This record gives sequence, C-alpha cells and structure tokens, in this order.
Amino acid sequence: MITLTSELTAAAWWSTLLLLKLATFPAIIGLTRVGRGIFVSLEDVKYFGSGELKVDDAVVERRRRAHLNDIENILPFIGLITIFAATGAGDAGCVNLISKVFTGARVIHTLVYLGEVSQPARGIAWAIGMMCNMYIGVKVLLHLY
Repeated sequence: MITLTSELTAAAWWSTLLLLKLATFPAIIGLTRVGRGIFVSLEDVKYFGSGELKVDDAVVERRRRAHLNDIENILPFIGLITIFAATGAGDAGCVNLISKVFTGARVIHTLVYLGEVSQPARGIAWAIGMMCNMYIGVKVLLHLY
C-alpha cells in the first residue's frame, strides 16, 4: 500500500471530487439530448424512434461549453495541486484551502453557466479558479527555484 503525505492525500481527495464533477457532465449532456430529441448521429434518431439530427441546439451546446470550460480549468488544477503537494510548496492546510476555493468557484461557474445568469458572475467565478491555478503554479516555481 502506498502511504501518502497529508498534502498528497488532500490533493488526491479534491482531485477525485473534481474528476467526479467532470464525469457527470456527459450524462447530463446525454440526458439533455434525449429529453430534447436532439441527436448528432442518425443511429441515435433511429434507436429512439424520433428526434432530429442537429449539432447546434442552444441548450445542449451550453451544457457542452460548460463541460469544456471545466475540462480546460480542472485538469490543469489537478496537475498543479498535485505538484504543489508533492514538492512541499504548500502544507495540507494550504492545499485544502486552495482546493476549496477552486472547487467552490468551479461549482458556482457551472451553476451560473447552466442557469444563464448574466455576466459578470460567470467571469468572476472563472477568474477565481484561474487565480488559484496561477497562484499554485507560481508558488511551485518559486519553491523549486
């Protein structure tokens, strides 16, 4: 059995939570497609017995963009927080705090995005997550230099 430091344990816990968030989106998008009868392949239309081929449904595309935004932000965070924890650039408390802020920002970003709330709420949530990523990256570089 691998023994993890408290820093790596915290990073692994938050990373797993964020990966589970990512993993739920394909189901949300799929259920939205089925519910709206919007499909991107003829075999799906045939299987469900109705619906239409369409690649630009506004509701489906909004969910897909929210998922893409998560991928673009969560995956770098997971790499950065793991390096941050593994190199000792931050202790477990710091890993937990940054992870809580980042995760909260990503959840708010998703809720705002899917709820079609006006800007600047989505931009602020995105910026908070981006600042977490930049902070972690700079701390690692300074720690290793």
